[in-house]
Amino acid sequence: MITKIFRVVACSEASTYKTTNGNESKKRQILLQEHGGYNNKDSESQKVSNCLVCTVFGNLAQCSLQKNELVVASLRFAARYYEGQWYQDITITDINKINNNIF
Repeated sequence: MITKIFRVVACSEASTYKTTNGNESKKRQILLQEHGGYNNKDSESQKVSNCLVCTVFGNLAQCSLQKNELVVASLRFAARYYEGQWYQDITITDINKINNNIF
């Protein structure tokens, strides 16, 4: 698990899903860019360099984040093997907004 400062690049709408025990919960995907990451607006392929696609679940999925907000996030990484392929899941376990007036 790591905790770092990130910039919010994008935040999807919260969606409802069924948990393994049959209850409903919320989840959303958030695209986070490492703070200080390269961002060349002239090159489409470089717009989201140093980014991680993360999923947030439960009550944390209800928080609203805006593009370019700075956050401190704790991320948990997990790898799994499925049908001959390896996949990596990145889950946000904690996220807090930083006062953006510092820049």
